[in-house]
Amino acid sequence: MSQTLSGYITECRRLLHDANGNFYSDNELTDYINNARQRLVRDTGCLRKIQTVTAVTSQEVYTFLTDFPEAMQTMDVLNINLYWGNTRVPMRYMPWTQFNAQLRYYQNYVGQPVAFSMYGPTSVYIGPLPDQTYTMECDTVILPTPLTSGTEVDQIPDPWTTPVAFYACYKAKFKEQSYGEAEIFKQQYQLQAQSVLTTTYTRRIPNPYSTPY
Repeated sequence: MSQTLSGYITECRRLLHDANGNFYSDNELTDYINNARQRLVRDTGCLRKIQTVTAVTSQEVYTFLTDFPEAMQTMDVLNINLYWGNTRVPMRYMPWTQFNAQLRYYQNYVGQPVAFSMYGPTSVYIGPLPDQTYTMECDTVILPTPLTSGTEVDQIPDPWTTPVAFYACYKAKFKEQSYGEAEIFKQQYQLQAQSVLTTTYTRRIPNPYSTPY
């Protein structure tokens, strides 16, 4: 099961040896926990969502704030499928320099978009310019919404919730200028995050029918 805010707070208090709340209020720990959740997603990309975006005729750039349903909660775009009739056509990702040189040369060229590129942290360019309206299925990384209620269940699923308390405790110890203890918690956060990455991304067989010979 995913963690709740009250569960996070209890875990942090145990790690900080502050079971009675003598040093850290629930509000303070909540801030650290929400900060830790965002940091975890930034570090690992563990919270993903398929978003539907409309590609408009002759429109080249699409921004998270104005064109994506999750708006500024969107952190990154990993893949895009373009709907063309009854097919999903995966679009190629190109680094901006290559995209700019190869697909932006002719300003008035329109057609079915075949590639996308990120320009800055919040803008997606597609090329060629769409010759009609298309639907794009975007595989994105999104930031978690802040937890505010003790019983609220985290969007981040288990086991990705494991590192959160360690980073929250790092923030708490750094605030009180206990830099040695803060560094220990930060190292534990990094170890826990790496452990989750290792145990969740090594169980897939790319092609069960292939042979190494």
